[in-house]
Amino acid sequence: MNNKMTKMLLLLFLSGGFYNLWTLRPVNIAYVYSDAGSDLSIVVDHLPWTDKEKIDWYMSRREELARNYPLYNDSIHSINILDIGEGFTNYNEMPDEDLLCFPTIQTDRSCILREHLLIVNEYPDRKAVFYIVSNQTTYQLVTGDKIERIQRPD
Repeated sequence: MNNKMTKMLLLLFLSGGFYNLWTLRPVNIAYVYSDAGSDLSIVVDHLPWTDKEKIDWYMSRREELARNYPLYNDSIHSINILDIGEGFTNYNEMPDEDLLCFPTIQTDRSCILREHLLIVNEYPDRKAVFYIVSNQTTYQLVTGDKIERIQRPD
């Protein structure tokens, strides 16, 4: 009985330690592409695990992104945060995959697998909407900069 309890506590401790190491690891932005209008693509090495932390990560960089990559004020803005996965690749190496290629990268390795992590739609007449791709959950920024989950109809 004591041996099982020790193993369980050790597993719990290691899981908690791994989670803390993962969440403390900074998110690295590998590339940002703006179409100079309504869309912004941000390629990252990972995002935090929880939905709240993903949204908080974006919100903490929102002003800086708007300053560095201005978008039209009177239209919907779509900010796509994508996983870099195995890195940038050449379209000719993977022609059958769903690739996103960036025209501003001047090398033959200018594409990544289209793997969305978070999609943010900002509307001029209302608050931002966040779509977490991994669990297909949608949230909306409401009054007081609070996040509220939007229930999808079944």
